[in-house]
Amino acid sequence: MDFIDTFAKRNFAFNQIPDLKGKVAIITGSNTGIGKVCALEMAKQGATVILACRNKEKTLKVVDEIKAHTGNQNVEFIQLNLLKLASVKEFADQFLARHSELHILMNNAGVMMCPFGLSEDGIETQFATNHVAHFYLTMLLLPVLEKSAPSRIINVSSIGHRMPFKALNLESISDPAKYNKFIHYAKSKTCNILFTRELSKRLEQKGVNNVYVNANHPGGVKTDLYRHTSSILNFFVNKFLITPEDGALTQLYLATSPDVEQKPIKGEYYVPFANAAKPQGVAASEDGPLKLWEFTENLLKEKVPGYQGAPI
Repeated sequence: MDFIDTFAKRNFAFNQIPDLKGKVAIITGSNTGIGKVCALEMAKQGATVILACRNKEKTLKVVDEIKAHTGNQNVEFIQLNLLKLASVKEFADQFLARHSELHILMNNAGVMMCPFGLSEDGIETQFATNHVAHFYLTMLLLPVLEKSAPSRIINVSSIGHRMPFKALNLESISDPAKYNKFIHYAKSKTCNILFTRELSKRLEQKGVNNVYVNANHPGGVKTDLYRHTSSILNFFVNKFLITPEDGALTQLYLATSPDVEQKPIKGEYYVPFANAAKPQGVAASEDGPLKLWEFTENLLKEKVPGYQGAPI
């Protein structure tokens, strides 16, 4: 972790978010932390915002809170359990039954450094939540994102991708004997960047020039992501963490700023506060994006009955 996020150059602020009336946004993991801030700020600017979360009771309270605070009644909850690929499909089906457009998909939800566990589909928890489910969700929604363009996809990664490891070793990613909660977290966050690079490349090759896919590191943020780290580490880390409001800035920049279309910004990695950066290690490898894409596609074909493959 970089402990200098607080002092980073600020290239974006909430008051620079443009009018979002007519825009439809999905934010995963948006009932707490930076996802909640993103939902609130986009709702303030008139967007229709879908909170894609697992906990219905908790999320409905946040929906009511955002409506009351903003006066925007176009704030919705659709249940999404990222540890169950069938739930991802159910979410996409429900969304598409309600909406014919999607302009912003923010793949924000994540888990960090948790004890070993498997998703309902038998995939290691961090890899399943942080990468596989979001990949699947994006593929299910890609046709409507293309149809609604200009549109944006933001994959929330982490500076944690810089932890030292030599290879993803995807074939053993769900093997408990090979599990290291720190390295597996780094690998899952590396996957967010590799996925961003490959999807952006494929869109360009298809001739789709107005779907903007980018990744970001929010910063070291005071959220409940740190619940699986030690109390001693928490004590010291909390001295340097930034607020969820500051943590939301970089992904809100990628989701809403006119810069993204004007420059244009595609297949890039941004850090606080809306600063371009270069991924490191495996995330910067030449062959990594395609290898991850092919592995994930084969995994989904194995785990999801009837999955026909990505629409790109």
